[in-house]
Amino acid sequence: MLSKEKTIADVPSWANILDDVLRRIASLAGSPRHHIRMTAVCRSWRASLADQKINFPAICLMLQEDDTSDNHSFYSMLEEIFDELDLPELREWRFWGSPFGWLVTHDLNFEIRLFNPFSRASLPLPKSSWCIEKLILSINPKESNSNCIVFAIYWGFLDRGRIGFAKPGDLAWRTLIYDDDDDGGGFLWDDAIYFKCNFYGCLNSGEIFLFEDLNGAHPKSVKFASRPPNFHGGRTCYLFDLDGNLCMTCRDPFDVDDGNDNDEDIGYTIKFVIFKLDMDTRSWEKIYSLGDRSLFLGNCCTFTVTRTHLLTSQTSASMM
Repeated sequence: MLSKEKTIADVPSWANILDDVLRRIASLAGSPRHHIRMTAVCRSWRASLADQKINFPAICLMLQEDDTSDNHSFYSMLEEIFDELDLPELREWRFWGSPFGWLVTHDLNFEIRLFNPFSRASLPLPKSSWCIEKLILSINPKESNSNCIVFAIYWGFLDRGRIGFAKPGDLAWRTLIYDDDDDGGGFLWDDAIYFKCNFYGCLNSGEIFLFEDLNGAHPKSVKFASRPPNFHGGRTCYLFDLDGNLCMTCRDPFDVDDGNDNDEDIGYTIKFVIFKLDMDTRSWEKIYSLGDRSLFLGNCCTFTVTRTHLLTSQTSASMM
């Protein structure tokens, strides 16, 4: 029969828990908050979980804070709770979210990096003095055999709407241009996406370009698809994956179906129009319903989530 009285020496030290057991427990953690608390228990736990993948909520919204504040709030739509993190690393930095739990940051000294606000991991990107409008992370940089490429849509000196790309650890950005000898001249880059092992970009004309030889000596963009029928150029376009289909949504300043081309209406977003691209025929189909999906659109990434995924998935994070 065990004695009811125990000394401190009789109690097992949780600091000595087996690494495999601890990592298994951490893998079942329901949110980044639980993982962060586990790493704060002691040094041995922090060391054991240093490379442990964090289970992010399906949607993690990052709230806009004052530029001088070190505190940043993240809202989990699954748990309906706020997590507040002290992140002095982001002070006076601009940042863009991604679907992988990472931020792309840009500071006043022109330094650009990938930063994970939960693990605080950081990966350097080349410096740039560009006026950056959008930074897009293609894939998770921490995945095995990751060929992570970051795209930057920027405004340079006398350049309008250029797009550059780089990998973590590169020394300089490389710029992609497009052939504007046809009716694409004068339009600007709006978005880029990694889709089915290829990289694509779109102009605000609605044209789609395939990026080729990004790892080679002569990267280039090749026109892949023309604009959708009856598409008015000069809009803001966003690319996203919808059930394995490459789609584009655009801010519609007027109703193209009604032929309402009143200049007074331009500048006001009446609705979003959505088109699906047939990759074989390179033709567009207009979509009128997303079914049970919700469309999340931001200045960093655009994606759709089903209601089931929103309520149950904890395998990826999209920070807007």
